[in-house]
Amino acid sequence: MKKDEIADFYDEFSTKQVKTGANERLISLYKRLSKLGLQSNSKILELGCGVGIFTKLLSKQVSIGLIEAVDLSEKSIAIAQNELKSKENIQFQVADVVSYQPRNSDFDFIILMDVIEHIPLDQHDVLFENLAQICTDKTVIAINIPNPQYIGYARMNHPESLQVIDQEVHLFPLLQHFEKHHLELVFFEKYGIWEVEDYHFMVVRKKREFKLSHLSDQRNLSEKVLKKVTSKIDAIKYQ
Repeated sequence: MKKDEIADFYDEFSTKQVKTGANERLISLYKRLSKLGLQSNSKILELGCGVGIFTKLLSKQVSIGLIEAVDLSEKSIAIAQNELKSKENIQFQVADVVSYQPRNSDFDFIILMDVIEHIPLDQHDVLFENLAQICTDKTVIAINIPNPQYIGYARMNHPESLQVIDQEVHLFPLLQHFEKHHLELVFFEKYGIWEVEDYHFMVVRKKREFKLSHLSDQRNLSEKVLKKVTSKIDAIKYQ
């Protein structure tokens, strides 16, 4: 399928996205990013931003940082720009996210929230090669996708619910892309929003050289006291 055909689909799909708004899935993903260290001055590259619903959630926290939001659909970007025109720290771009070259750099987060299942599998290698070049040692790449087994179930039982490209993205091929491009998976969770285990969330970063660093050196005084007390209680409880 050609890019302009895909873009046409999402131009039409944008109306549905506006009506859906910030649903439970997007709110849960916002909370996950907050736990990962989202700050008021964070720099974010949001790939596949759609009509900017998640961008708007991010902007509630990122007040003095920067959000560069990208989508293939020109209509979706137009809607997002109109909705968030008062936010001077958000930059919208119409582009293919697979090989996108950002206008900014040194991002704290690169996020792909329910995006890569809509990118043809044969383009994933180019996508992650590009992400590996964009990210720095501090960059957190956050990825959310539907459980591939759920996509397979939907294809068999209610295919009308799927988008123009909506494919099963399995973990092993992703790990192969990560390894090839010197990225590493540091967190993975199979979790549920509307169905049991209907989503996968993962955190990826650039591979780092291992450096010995004692956890005890990173604890403040109260944390050291708590650790000592907890260790003594565990020793009594489990010996």
